[in-house]
Amino acid sequence: MPEPSNKTILLMDIEGSGGRLDSEQAVIRRMLYAVLRETLSAASVEATEYRSEDRGDGVFVLIEPSVPKPALIRALLTTTPMRLTSNNRLAAAGVQVRLRIVLHTGEVAMDAFGAGGADLVHAFRLLDAEELRAALDAGSEPSVLCVSEAVYHGVVRHAHHGISPEYFHPLTTDSKEGVLTGWYHDSVVRDSTLDEWPPVDEPGAVTPAQGRAEGERLPADPAPGPVLHTRTGNFFLGAARIDGDAVAGDKHVGTDAAEQRRRRPSGGTDR
Repeated sequence: MPEPSNKTILLMDIEGSGGRLDSEQAVIRRMLYAVLRETLSAASVEATEYRSEDRGDGVFVLIEPSVPKPALIRALLTTTPMRLTSNNRLAAAGVQVRLRIVLHTGEVAMDAFGAGGADLVHAFRLLDAEELRAALDAGSEPSVLCVSEAVYHGVVRHAHHGISPEYFHPLTTDSKEGVLTGWYHDSVVRDSTLDEWPPVDEPGAVTPAQGRAEGERLPADPAPGPVLHTRTGNFFLGAARIDGDAVAGDKHVGTDAAEQRRRRPSGGTDR
């Protein structure tokens, strides 16, 4: 068996293609590949950096790991739905295209018959999940993107430019290999408050419902800082020369009439 190598796995599947006429299927397949080419071009993927395999009503693409995944995600969230919307606006009802899309990363082995491996099966299980079909059906966009757990934690949650993790919602599906988790993109912001509360079995922990009922706990008031005293009086920058006595604080000087006469020059008069 050939040794596997790491690839980025991109899957696209056309919604409801099985009920179309053969003539309609020819049109929607051309549209699918046009959308794929434009999406990969927007992500700056060269022709030598990917290979695709046809799946009748869909396509799967193996992309070299050197292609940045944030660029792929941005293109799938912007270029893909934009091109689909533009095409569908001019197309008859029987040839309009809506896509389920999965982006995964993993080890893929290539042989004379094509590609294989557990990670590739994982991606197809997410693509066929009823939860992802329901997300496309409920959404207003002509496509829905689901990223695997590996892509979410490795790329999406780090909020690279143009990628908002709060718009990705968890998706779980049962498969022959067990429960699989993915994250699908939606225009509704995910409520992440559950992630901010400790598990209930931790000492002193409360449930989100209890927290909201009792009011969010605010941090304790900070301890008072040192008291600063304001000084009054003269303030000097540099050296000060004082002739006479220097007094720290207030100085009150009083004189009586005899002292005033003693200090008055002779022959002087009061004015």
